[in-house]
Amino acid sequence: MKEEEARKHIHLILGYSGLLLIGLAIFRNLSFAKDHVGYGFMMFGSLLLISYFKFADDKMGATKKEKAFYRIGLVVLLGIIAINSY
Repeated sequence: MKEEEARKHIHLILGYSGLLLIGLAIFRNLSFAKDHVGYGFMMFGSLLLISYFKFADDKMGATKKEKAFYRIGLVVLLGIIAINSY
């Protein structure tokens, strides 16, 4: 049972790390390209990806506490990096 719990956390960490990297790529692209159409595509794609992660979290059996922990961590890290990059 502990092995299954560890695998769940590893997948959550990897998935939310991927979202963090995508968010950083969006900020970087915006700061260099200033392409408003590309910005719209990236934001829409990110929203779809976040929707998928919500679905995957539920199917994986992550508790509300675990999901909140990883989501808050993602938002805080992305916010800190975004503020420092501008």
